[in-house]
Amino acid sequence: MKFRIQTKDLKDVVGSVSRVVDPRPTTPALQGLYIKANGNTLEVIGSDLDIVLKARTEVVVEVDGESLVNARVLSEIVRKLPGGEVIFSDIGSEIKVEIKKLDFVLRKLDEKTYPEALLSEIETGDSKEIETDDLFESLKKVGIAASPEGGRPILTGVFFNNQNKKTELAATDSYRLATNTISEIPINNIGILSFRALNETIKLFENNEEPIKISSNEKELHLHNEHFSASLRKLEGNFPEYKNLFPKETLFSIEVNKAEILESLDRATVVAEGFIPVNMLLTNNETLKITTINKDIGGGNEEVSIKILGLETGDLTGFEMSFNPNYLIQGIEVLEGETVYIRFSGNEKPVVIQGEEETYKYLLMPVRTSS
Repeated sequence: MKFRIQTKDLKDVVGSVSRVVDPRPTTPALQGLYIKANGNTLEVIGSDLDIVLKARTEVVVEVDGESLVNARVLSEIVRKLPGGEVIFSDIGSEIKVEIKKLDFVLRKLDEKTYPEALLSEIETGDSKEIETDDLFESLKKVGIAASPEGGRPILTGVFFNNQNKKTELAATDSYRLATNTISEIPINNIGILSFRALNETIKLFENNEEPIKISSNEKELHLHNEHFSASLRKLEGNFPEYKNLFPKETLFSIEVNKAEILESLDRATVVAEGFIPVNMLLTNNETLKITTINKDIGGGNEEVSIKILGLETGDLTGFEMSFNPNYLIQGIEVLEGETVYIRFSGNEKPVVIQGEEETYKYLLMPVRTSS
């Protein structure tokens, strides 16, 4: 294998797919990037088995072939190459990367041990073109509620729920729940996909202006265009019955300026250190007092102006609840507009947080604190 490519193009294809490669996989071959030069096309493949990313670009191919190279080392070398034409050559048990007066020689991995399933072409027969701007933005908003990798697998994902000619995205880590409704995605059997894999897919496509097509089979979801493709493994299992978690009625709501409450909560986390609950107390119907107490450091109080919404709410002085400050901040940060609405359904019951768009809802469980 031998081909010539501009540094910019090489950085693009290698950088796009190398970030999903696990540096310590159970199978040694999976720490590599699979590089294939054929005709006038270069294809680079990276995977951790949950997601397969492929990047393609036109190059000058002098000798067709395939190689498997350590992803971490190659991506670091490519990232630091100067501009110009790069000559990429297979020289037996090694790969040689040359540009100007610089060259690197890297030991190859055995490309024959790379899983054959990761090399197969995407079946594009039933592919449908989709608008991804709303989808990607919605996934970012909903994904904050997904459980981190390593937790219960089904809770690390985002559930795609098609109903009433709309698609509702949902994610929960059992402490909070985020949902967002968008225009219907023309695929009915997407199911549940890892948010980490979805986030990598967003990074792959979001700055690319080419139309994107989507297709699905029993085990995978595929997104692709002329230069990139992503195949995401579907998570097995049933997503929690989440719709009944939202309170059926709201006793009252708080309307507050988004910037003001975020700044107050940010200051509160200085002593909360991310895990100590923040207490929210209504000192009257126009003032919310945010308090944090850390026995090892100290504490702080800050008052924020609010407006109470609701019918016949009466005097709510003394009503209080406590929350995980990071979860609270994350739910508010993604809201559209300048106004935040926090809807209460009673003491020790979850609150629903929304912005100026009704399509996004963020449910957050309160934290019980000792009095």
